[in-house]
Amino acid sequence: MAPALLLVPAALASFILAFGTGVEFVRFTSLRPLLGGISESGGPDARQGWLAALQDQSILVPLAWDLGLLLLFVGQHSLMATETVKSWMSRYFGVLQRSLYVACTALALQVYYHVLGLGEPLALKSPRALRLFSHLRHPVCVELLTVLWVVPTLGTDRLLLALLLTLYLGLAHGLDQQDLRYLRAQLQRKLHLLSRTQDGEAE
Repeated sequence: MAPALLLVPAALASFILAFGTGVEFVRFTSLRPLLGGISESGGPDARQGWLAALQDQSILVPLAWDLGLLLLFVGQHSLMATETVKSWMSRYFGVLQRSLYVACTALALQVYYHVLGLGEPLALKSPRALRLFSHLRHPVCVELLTVLWVVPTLGTDRLLLALLLTLYLGLAHGLDQQDLRYLRAQLQRKLHLLSRTQDGEAE
């Protein structure tokens, strides 16, 4: 019972994170930045802004590309998630079915980056960020450690597996002072941007 209760805060935090991400996604996809910050009153100025956007080719063409790329990603996810396709892939590819699904997802994202001319995603990151990524373990490692250790009993083989993988994750996690300074600088920059946004809304 106790291990199950420990999952409640994690589940609640996951829900809050997902909800916050959804709110940020709605804000990000808003046309207000595109239209130069139209008024929120929904008055004549707002309607004129929408009408102007819907008649502007420089806006409609990128929106059409974005829609096509989004449909490509959603279509690939939806089609390959159907029981028919999963059964067919499992019959012909066996345990590689999930790997093939992930590979196709990555391919869809590569098409997105290629169309937008973005190149390799990691190439857009700064050298300091790439250095951090090479030292930083994925958050899923916390889930792995939980699965390994939060069990009623530990057999000898399970204990050996848990010890070796925990040791591996610990040794591979090599953040140093340079990485910490980079993280601190990024946090300060984001807090500064957030304070500027709030000050602008207050005005």
